[in-house]
Amino acid sequence: MARSLGCEVTLITALEPDFPLGILDGIDLRAAPGLVARYENRYDARGNRTQRLLAPGSDLQLVPHLLPGETFDLVFYAPAYHEFRKAPLRFKGAVVGVSLQGALRACEPDGRVVPNPRPLEAARALVRPGWCAFLSEEDTAAPEALAAALAAEKTLVVLTRGYNGATLFELDGSTQSYPALPALATEPTGAGDCFAMAFMVRLAETDSVDQAMRFALAAGALAVEAPGLAGIATRAAIEERMTREAA
Repeated sequence: MARSLGCEVTLITALEPDFPLGILDGIDLRAAPGLVARYENRYDARGNRTQRLLAPGSDLQLVPHLLPGETFDLVFYAPAYHEFRKAPLRFKGAVVGVSLQGALRACEPDGRVVPNPRPLEAARALVRPGWCAFLSEEDTAAPEALAAALAAEKTLVVLTRGYNGATLFELDGSTQSYPALPALATEPTGAGDCFAMAFMVRLAETDSVDQAMRFALAAGALAVEAPGLAGIATRAAIEERMTREAA
């Protein structure tokens, strides 16, 4: 998503030998051998998801992959499961975001994914004051309470609600809800990731959470309208969708 928006991207990840590297063309890939977290997603006729964990993935260390004195304008942590036990590094001067989805997952013995029984503890381990955190209504049993608790500790929190849009929990304790943009849903997997990265890129560009939310909602709408990587929208497509809905 960041690459599609014109960013210069460095990706630090575990990588298995048979991974199709072509989809990462144009990205500064810094990979360590290891297992990638894998899931099986199944959706019923109403769009409700049942998820199974197929592989938990390897722990990920960042420091060996960073150059001395290297800096970034934007940093985004997106563990798919429990690759990080805590927020690994602070980057001075960077806008930092964290996807909490993976950390808020736990797994039954049969592989079925269930909400983490200690969501606040899991989330606190990954966020820092002044950072942005993202979670969805599906990630935990009491998403609003978790979002409010993190916001009270000076984390900007975005709670996504699927076709009901998203709610912003700001550092001063206030909340603001944004409606979703109309979309012809085809494939919801990955829409939250597209939303989060679009939000972070626009926030870094404008320093406006309102502009970031509106940009991200357009990116999320486009993401659900096509399967797989085809749902990753360009900046031009996002701006066109925003203009169309504002007309």
